[in-house]
Amino acid sequence: MRARINGRLATATAALIAVAAIAIAVTGTANAGPETGTKGQTREFVRALEHKDLETITELTHREATLTLPLSFTGNREDAARFTGKDQVLGYVQGVFKTMGKIDFTGVRVSTTPDGNTSFVQAAGNFTTADGRPYENDYIFRYDWKNGRLVHIEEYGNPITFCNVIGSPAC
Repeated sequence: MRARINGRLATATAALIAVAAIAIAVTGTANAGPETGTKGQTREFVRALEHKDLETITELTHREATLTLPLSFTGNREDAARFTGKDQVLGYVQGVFKTMGKIDFTGVRVSTTPDGNTSFVQAAGNFTTADGRPYENDYIFRYDWKNGRLVHIEEYGNPITFCNVIGSPAC
């Protein structure tokens, strides 16, 4: 009788271990939901910016993309710039590539919404201009994704830093 009880206990214990292993596997898979893919794509986009990889940026950009620079040069509640459509967004990115010699983001933190449709990047930009001057700015980006492509980008950087280093008629 004791052997039968020990046998049943061993079987029950093995079953509990198996159930726990399945639960851990399912939980791990559930946690690897859409936000993991979005985080990976977001990191890929940031790396592409750093490497001036226009091909990857083009692949990750939706044809209906928009890019907004919400912080104005005047301090008013108006966009500093807005680019509509993939061609304009890529034109902006190409302009950044020409203006900057080195693009290096440090302290990159990526977070996503639970549904994986939006990601946020916080980073320090330790760049140099095309002529070698230091350009240090702090950034927050909001990336909205649709079917694995960036459909909207908001870039928040200090416009005063931009004006002091790069200059612009809008400054």
